[in-house]
Amino acid sequence: MKKVAILCIDGGGIRGIIPGTILQLIEEKIQEKTSNPQARLVDFIDFVAGTSTGGILGCGMLTPDPLAPERPKFSMEEVVNLYHENGGAIFRKPLGHRLRTLFGVREEKYPNENLKKALKEYFGDTYLSEMLRPCLFTAYDIESRKATFFKWGKACDDISHDFYIRDVAQATAAAPTYFEAALIKSRFGASYPLIDGGVFANNPAMCAYAEVRKCDFDNIEKPTSKDMFMISLGTGCVKEPFPYDRAKNFGLVQWIKPLIDIMMSGNSETVSHQLEWLFDAGKNQDGFMRLEPDLHEASPNMDDASKKNMDALRDAAIKFVKDNPEKINIVVDKLIANKVET
Repeated sequence: MKKVAILCIDGGGIRGIIPGTILQLIEEKIQEKTSNPQARLVDFIDFVAGTSTGGILGCGMLTPDPLAPERPKFSMEEVVNLYHENGGAIFRKPLGHRLRTLFGVREEKYPNENLKKALKEYFGDTYLSEMLRPCLFTAYDIESRKATFFKWGKACDDISHDFYIRDVAQATAAAPTYFEAALIKSRFGASYPLIDGGVFANNPAMCAYAEVRKCDFDNIEKPTSKDMFMISLGTGCVKEPFPYDRAKNFGLVQWIKPLIDIMMSGNSETVSHQLEWLFDAGKNQDGFMRLEPDLHEASPNMDDASKKNMDALRDAAIKFVKDNPEKINIVVDKLIANKVET
């Protein structure tokens, strides 16, 4: 029976290379199994959700080709290349910035000019309403003090909810302490001061579930868990401990980085646990698949964009795919079979 295929991607900075590479390899396997080199992952997905770096990946795969608006502009390999080609520049601290900000203590750690430049280059003047599939990306409004969701459906219905995709990507990735808050305007002209959606939904899968429950997809109206096939991708399992003997003496400054890591991983684990139970209750245990690789030789730091570490992140993703052929093949086969039933 046809399912609503949902793709959700966590936040995690430069570690987005991991889910991006996994999705690239899944896309290549789909091309191989369908004997169609022009097949794209988005052809087999009905809804996409992303937070922070997951939002950037989602925007990349959903951006239409200006010459053929019904087709994606990028392959997943090209989307991942955004990180490899621009990561070093995005996470670079010019000496002047370091001195002016007291090495990131007085202001954000990184200037965002290179991030905005890369997003402009990739996404141009494409609007959220022009995305190829229904989607949801998260951010947090620091003045209204509320969670903000960029939704394709709302953008299509009302220009006050429509935004440039480059601005959506900047807002969802404006991680506190790393980048300054984003101040973006809707197509209507209203301004929004936003930070990274990872502060409340680093794993956006539950947000996606709630949104999809309200939507109609061809002959599936208001789907429940039994009608869904959800793939949730993490950005690498962080297992770095914080020994009690050291942590008990942490002050404000020492707790900042550990708290960010703990909140991100804690949210991701909790959401995955809740969804496993939801899909189990809907008698669709195989309908939720969480892909969370180990980091292996890669750094857990979200801003380590050295070539060595970016290569290590790519290698961790490749190793996960090679070590889990059954799980990856299930994803590929289900997506292909689900498309055939459409």
